[in-house]
Amino acid sequence: MEIPLPEAALRAGVMSDFDQRIHSLETRAKQALSCAPRDAFVWLVMLGLEVGHGILDQHTFDLLAMSYETSPYEAWIAVRRILLATPILRSAPEPLQDRILTEFQNLIRDGYFDMPARAYRNASGAVRELLQARIGQLDPQRQKSFADELQGRRP
Repeated sequence: MEIPLPEAALRAGVMSDFDQRIHSLETRAKQALSCAPRDAFVWLVMLGLEVGHGILDQHTFDLLAMSYETSPYEAWIAVRRILLATPILRSAPEPLQDRILTEFQNLIRDGYFDMPARAYRNASGAVRELLQARIGQLDPQRQKSFADELQGRRP
């Protein structure tokens, strides 16, 4: 419930409130992990906070790896994770790059088009090429459904 509060403060232009909300969210996430270290959503929140701070170091990628380790097949996490992971794809170590690309491909294969389409639209040209290679490995119907989503034509 606390996640949208920093964004609301930022939109309102109240930077002191934004900083306070981010700090509170970071503290609460760390507390949650100390009690429930396998909570996949909290690992994802921690990743989002790091990326939001513009930090792309080994710790950031460790957070992403923990998110994959704690929830490798949970679609409700994966559709959110792909939005955070795609922009940092090219900076990620090779094994994580493959996990990001595989998750992107699997989401589309399994019929989740919205978030992968958002990730694709926001990706750089170099990242789009990598994503497109994975799309090309899917069956033609999934490729068409994804293309329809990109064009705003939902079935």
